[in-house]
Amino acid sequence: MVPRGLKKLINDTAPCKLVGRNKNTHFETYDGHRLRGLTKRLESSVFSGGVMPAIAKSSALPAGGHWRGAGGGRRRGSAVDAQVSRLAGASAAARSSARMLQLTRHVFATFAQRGLEPVLGQRAVCAARLGIGTAADVICFDVAARELVVVELKCGHSGGRTAAAIWDGKPLKMRGVLSACDDSTLHRHLAQLACTRAMLLQESETMARLADLGVAGVGGLLLYANDANVAVYELPKWWREKAPLVLRALQ
Repeated sequence: MVPRGLKKLINDTAPCKLVGRNKNTHFETYDGHRLRGLTKRLESSVFSGGVMPAIAKSSALPAGGHWRGAGGGRRRGSAVDAQVSRLAGASAAARSSARMLQLTRHVFATFAQRGLEPVLGQRAVCAARLGIGTAADVICFDVAARELVVVELKCGHSGGRTAAAIWDGKPLKMRGVLSACDDSTLHRHLAQLACTRAMLLQESETMARLADLGVAGVGGLLLYANDANVAVYELPKWWREKAPLVLRALQ
């Protein structure tokens, strides 16, 4: 069972917010300081700059239907992201009666199978001193482990997740503190998840109040949702330990 007051605590302690519309959308602290997006900072400071091979860009869609055509996968992913974010903070009764897209149903079924209770979608986090902000796609509560779980949700990416970016015909590694890693789709998404989790952990007051509610720690999950299944990757210890170093490299 989710601790009483957990959702309110996570929501009320967010250190920044998403503001603006369309191309002007960005994260901003409550005292008005504009923040740069985490993904763009990773791209410029840690990712290799190489080109992902075709197999890493392909993502199968069902034949026919609303999502066919140019940009169909992106539109579908955005719709699923928005629906999961909205329903994550809803009551169980509201979720059970909601009309969900197929991938949305897969995501919530995966949460249930793993004993995770969704608490909130799109919870903003930041490293204010570095001027970086982002949002956890979903925050869940692991009932058995008594832990929060930061979830990074990706739609598609059904093939080639481990294929490295290429330059001049050669596979590339990431840069800096992640130079031991192939610059693959999977590693890029694990880097995003690890840094998002690390920024949440830096909220010392939030962490103290969570401990008072009986929350034992913070984990991380990367989910790839597609029509065949939902592939789940737990955030490894190596990535947890590297995340603070990665954040410092993004100055």
